[in-house]
Amino acid sequence: MALIKNSTPFDSVKKKFSGSDEIHFRNRKKDNATIGVRVKHPYNGGNSEAQLAARNALKQAQIEASTILADPAQRANYEAKFNAQKKYLTLRGHVVAQVYAKQ
Repeated sequence: MALIKNSTPFDSVKKKFSGSDEIHFRNRKKDNATIGVRVKHPYNGGNSEAQLAARNALKQAQIEASTILADPAQRANYEAKFNAQKKYLTLRGHVVAQVYAKQ
């Protein structure tokens, strides 16, 4: 499994951290600072059965969350639960997490 290390914003890069590392760049939206993300010993193999099962379970949870949010009665029930918690920022994220936890 790859270890991901976030670095602070920087102006330039002179060299790699090590020969097996990968460095990915992105710009932070808040202040447009360039961020370098170091992936130590990246994994290049295929997905395991457990990874595929988790991905499929998440897809099913997202589909089920869409049907829950389309039904007004269920949506009102989940909105009440969403307003009582502080962990999730969006109603959809809260519903997906609740459905995924039941699987």
